Order: sequence, then structure tokens, then C-alpha cells
Amino acid sequence: MRKHLLAAGIAAAALIPSFALAQQTCEQQRQNRVAGTVVGAGIGALAGSAIAGRGDRTTGAVIGGLGGAIIGNQVSKSNADCAHAYGYYDSNGAWHANAVERSAAAGYYDRNGVWVDGAPNGYYDGQGRWVTADTASSANGYYDRNNVWVPASAQGYYDANGQWIAGANSGHYEQGRWIAGPAVGHYDANGRWVDGQALGHRDARGVWVADAQPGYYDINGRWVAGPAQGYYDTQGRWHGTAVSAQNYRSDATYEAPRRDARSREAWLDQRIRAAMNDGDLSRREGYRALQTLNEIRRQDMSLSRRYGQLSRRDEARIQRRLDDLSASVRADRRD
Repeated sequence: MRKHLLAAGIAAAALIPSFALAQQTCEQQRQNRVAGTVVGAGIGALAGSAIAGRGDRTTGAVIGGLGGAIIGNQVSKSNADCAHAYGYYDSNGAWHANAVERSAAAGYYDRNGVWVDGAPNGYYDGQGRWVTADTASSANGYYDRNNVWVPASAQGYYDANGQWIAGANSGHYEQGRWIAGPAVGHYDANGRWVDGQALGHRDARGVWVADAQPGYYDINGRWVAGPAQGYYDTQGRWHGTAVSAQNYRSDATYEAPRRDARSREAWLDQRIRAAMNDGDLSRREGYRALQTLNEIRRQDMSLSRRYGQLSRRDEARIQRRLDDLSASVRADRRD
């Protein structure tokens, strides 16, 4: 008899709607598992009582409720859940770190609530599009002092307690030497590191916006002064990041400030895409320019892998190709 009652409870719990849809926040997942357990117990108890008959209704309700609670809890449990997440991005692209064992971390949720295997390996640009970084996976992020994983590209993040940490960095430069390890602060106009104070502000919606840096350190540890947007990976390599197309005027120049090749490549990439979006470049012209830029990037990466970093001669070669591409894009835009 009890086997029948348990089967009835399980069958009833199987009717529970699934709570295992992709969630944007880990808090929602925890709430859904609780809801799944409660709903499962309720439906299982009712079904068990009804199927058991008059003499065994109490026993049926208990057994059915137990079976329903178990199934309800498991139905609402996702294989891609926050127990295995490095963290998640909210709709504004801000990172929310998750307190999870390193060995258990398997992926994260993007800003649309979609599960992605592995740790984040890039950043969201000013238009909310994901840009994949061309770095080794080991350079894409770090564990902070509280042992939560943070993408190197994050200009700030919410810790596991929901506290905003502004100005987060995977390390910092001191006198041209990269010091790896979590750091919070910024560089002054002379490239000196200042602990504890971030360069940024809250916009009208209350969303944190990182201000432009007064400069950055190139791969040779030299300070390059001038406004710059980007981040350092965990190996101290600077990555220039794209910004929103609306920040460009239609008469914008395509000649970047003199920077290292990687930053200039990222800068030119976002200029080309912005011009395509604005109609200043045709799709054909834009795709042709991006194809050329990708060829330059592949050559850059190939030379860097061969020698560890670009030699001065190779850097000059890449810069010449970028000069030619900039001139070509500028000519196409004027046609």
C-alpha cells in the first residue's frame, strides 16, 4: 500500500511546473528551489491523501508530501545552477561574484540570464555586446581576497554579500613593474598607483560608470599618457575596450592616438563598427576593413607567441599595417 502511496505522491509532484529556467540572479534560483519544494510538498500531500482512500488519508498525505517535496526540489534544480557558477552579469553588465568552491565552478550567467560554460573571457562594450578577449584563459580573471572570482575586465563588481567594490584590478604597476594580485585604486596622471580610490561615478540610473584612465602601461612597462579606456589582464597586459557608437561624431577621425598595437587594434575595431552602424561606411566596406584588421591581429598574435612579445621591429611592422588600414577606412568614409 505504501509503495502505491509513494508512487502517487511522486506522480503528482511530476505535474509541478519546472522552476529550472535560466535565471538572471542566483538569489532567484535559491528562491525557486524553495518554492519548488513547498509546491511539491503541497501537491504531493493532496494527491497522496486523495488516492489513499478514507482509512489511509493521513498516511497518504505524509508520504505524498514527502515524495512531492523531494521531486519538487529536484525539478527546480538546474545542472547549470549557482552552486557551480563563478557569478553572473546583471542587465547593466556589472559582475556579481558568487561564493563557490573553485573546484565546483563551471560557468556563469550572461546579462541575459543565459548559462555560459567556463569563466568569462571578455567584456561588454558600450552597446552591451560581448567582446571576446584574445588572451589565455589564465589571464582572464582572478580570485579576490574573499576567494570569489572576478573578471579582469571588471571595473568594479558586487561581492558575494552584494557590496559594490569599485576600482577593482587584477594587479597594478609600480615603477613600471607589474605587481600581480587583487588591488583597488587608480593611477594618477604620472602613472603612480593610488590605493583605495576609484576613478568613476554613478549615472542618473545609479549605475557605476568607470571614468577614462589618465594613461596606461604598455607591454614594456612604459607609461603612455593620455585618456584611455580599458583594463589590464592578470599578466599586466593592457586591453583597450570599445565604447558606444553614440560617443562618436560623424566627422570622427580614424587616426588613433599613438598606442601599442593591441590597444590601437581594439580602438580601430570599435571605430569601424561605429561607422557601419552610423552608415558612414557601407557593410561591404566595413566587413572588408574588419577582415583586414583580423589578419593584422592574427599576425600580431603569431609574432607575439613566437617571441613572447613583439620586438620593436615587429611592433613597427604592425603599426604600419594599422596606419594603412586607418588611411583606407578614412578614404572609404569620404567616398
